[in-house]
Amino acid sequence: MRIAYLNGVCVEHDAISKAIRDEITWLRESGHDVRLFSYKCDFDDVPHTNVNDVGEVVFDAFFQKCDLAVYHFGIFSPLFDALPMTPRNAKRLVVFHNVTPKELVPPQGRELIDKSMRQMGNMAWAHHVLCDSQTNLDVLRGQGIHTPSSVMPLAVTTDFSAPERKPGFDDGIVRLAFIGRFVKAKGPVELVSALRSLALLPSAPRLHLDMIGNIAFSDQKVVAELKDAIAKTNAAGGGRLTVELHGNASGEKKRDVLANADMFVLPTYHEGFCVPVIEAYASGCRVVAYDNSNLPCVCGGLATLVETGNQQALAAAILGICREVASAQWREKGYGEFAASARDYVAAFDPGVIRRKFRAFVNDFALRHSSV
Repeated sequence: MRIAYLNGVCVEHDAISKAIRDEITWLRESGHDVRLFSYKCDFDDVPHTNVNDVGEVVFDAFFQKCDLAVYHFGIFSPLFDALPMTPRNAKRLVVFHNVTPKELVPPQGRELIDKSMRQMGNMAWAHHVLCDSQTNLDVLRGQGIHTPSSVMPLAVTTDFSAPERKPGFDDGIVRLAFIGRFVKAKGPVELVSALRSLALLPSAPRLHLDMIGNIAFSDQKVVAELKDAIAKTNAAGGGRLTVELHGNASGEKKRDVLANADMFVLPTYHEGFCVPVIEAYASGCRVVAYDNSNLPCVCGGLATLVETGNQQALAAAILGICREVASAQWREKGYGEFAASARDYVAAFDPGVIRRKFRAFVNDFALRHSSV
């Protein structure tokens, strides 16, 4: 088949971009002729055409003759308006990644969210919508969109692995990790504040927090606030609490941080999927998060979830796990048992598993709509 992909960008450090790159790779391996149309693509291994507007897509010869058009949607993009203009005989598939609720973005970003919610109506022109999670499917139905839909989780690269021993077993420092954009809705400043309160307790262990996030996709006001909070924390911590901001860390750095971490903490207010949770499990990390959106589902019963926005409960949950991972029982037996359970859970998101499911779906989808 000739398959056209459309999305605003395909860039590093972006979960939707990774999903697009994965799918295009899998389909090309199956012998399909695939091309991405976007404003920007960072990857030489993704056949693509950079465009300036939707008109350049609609009148492109490849797009006009495509058998299948695949649209990824997670935020407003003019390219998503090509969906109703997809060639009549082409199959039309949307992959839906959810939209951050308006109340969780800064005031200057709320108009974009309104436009995104209105643009979701384009999905009425699709033959099928694939959702990353049941949460995303529920959002779709809540918006009155009843296009045939199903759930297929994202593939999570599993070159993350749990070490036999965490560094904290030997030096007594409990290491924590945060991975996510530095925006208010992800709670990075809340996390630093919660840890600062713990560091004041005489019974608390020494703590170290590594924070990784895409600076370009972050709120620069939050980044500045976070840097200030980190500087004050490191200055006043007396060595009991240290925080390091890594920004756009490499994949290797992220693997190292998670491999060393005892705990992954994400006080986020909304997630359509949340890949870092799976990466943390694969690395043998305990997980603490707020109890909203897709988190109860993606955490699979292995995490400690606390009431969303309750910083006192967040700090208490972190302290409880700190004490657990610092115990002799955890080091001798508990860690190994947890890492094995987490590894079994993560296997369901293995790229090989999702690749087979996605290829089978596309082949079946093409057959079902061959008469379109």
